[in-house]
Amino acid sequence: MSMDADIAPGATPLPESGWELRLGRGSGDRPALEVHTGDGLIDVAVAGGPGAVLVRGAVRGRGFSVAWGQLPPGGEVLVEFRAGGTSRRATAVTVAGAFWAAEAPGRFREVVVTTAVDRESYRLRRFRERRAGRRAAAA
Repeated sequence: MSMDADIAPGATPLPESGWELRLGRGSGDRPALEVHTGDGLIDVAVAGGPGAVLVRGAVRGRGFSVAWGQLPPGGEVLVEFRAGGTSRRATAVTVAGAFWAAEAPGRFREVVVTTAVDRESYRLRRFRERRAGRRAAAA
């Protein structure tokens, strides 16, 4: 079975992690980003909501690192994962013109996100899935 067979309609797959980004609806009919892992839904961010932050989550799993958040005004972010002297730029995908997510192979400790007016770094949390991820199940 291919990974694509398990992807919900309208889902954006993250191939390194096997995770999915899905578009939902928050209060006031605002777009919401849903982050799904092999364990299920782990985060929901509502566009323009209270506490809207550039980086909402940043984790490292077995062999991958993922970060996600809300797009800043202007809608562009540059994402770089770092560990020790190693760094890797990652292409950010956008969802609903309001959110971004990026992933990279490897276990990084920090993600640096640069916008037109700001540059911030965030420490990645360790993430352990309880169930085998979609990627492992598809193999």
